[in-house]
Amino acid sequence: MPKAPADSQAAHAEAVADAKRLMRLSRTAALATLDPGTGAPLTTLVGVASDFDGAPLFLMSTLARHTRRLASDPRASVLLTEEPGRGDPLNHPRITLNGPIERAPDSRVRARYLQRNPKAKLYADFADFAFFRLAIESVHFNGGFGRANALTPADILASREGEAALAGAEARLVEWINGLGDEALARLAGHKPSGRQAWRAIGLDTEGLDLAAGGRVARAQFAAPAHDEASWRARLEGLFER
Repeated sequence: MPKAPADSQAAHAEAVADAKRLMRLSRTAALATLDPGTGAPLTTLVGVASDFDGAPLFLMSTLARHTRRLASDPRASVLLTEEPGRGDPLNHPRITLNGPIERAPDSRVRARYLQRNPKAKLYADFADFAFFRLAIESVHFNGGFGRANALTPADILASREGEAALAGAEARLVEWINGLGDEALARLAGHKPSGRQAWRAIGLDTEGLDLAAGGRVARAQFAAPAHDEASWRARLEGLFER
């Protein structure tokens, strides 16, 4: 069983890092909504991606029961967890994010979601489907046994400084990264190249880069945020020097 850092500042920093990793890499989430008449909860499984600041994005049918509930009462709770692995699942990090979920019609939201969930392109343009965003108001993080750290939205959401510039450069930067070759991309993902599906960049933000290889996902995290294209390239190139 992993031990929590003894120093409270180190423990907090580790909790923030784990929380942000879950928010960036999770592709499914448990979504809890409320019945507007009785207040009874309903929990469903939904697809998820991360907005530029890390807030969850969803693609949902407006005909679905949970989406109809949100139209009457937007308050919701979203649970993000790691992919199942070895050991006790209760000793792995998980995070619950609470707040209202509302429509997010921005075309940028559509692009971010589909980069991370490409199979959703099959139904994304159906008339009854729409994109949504969770406005995080409170956080409950549990990093495993003995690691229930108090976090706030400010701890886990990335600054939106430089978002417009990086969003405009994202397609160009992703093309540049994906042209670096399988070995470089595998290194960014923290894996060795293999004969299986190659790693590819699927999106970026001020704090790093998301990658995927089939159903596997990985995160290349920067030591400090980058707020423009030049500094973002420099941060990524710095990862190869480690």
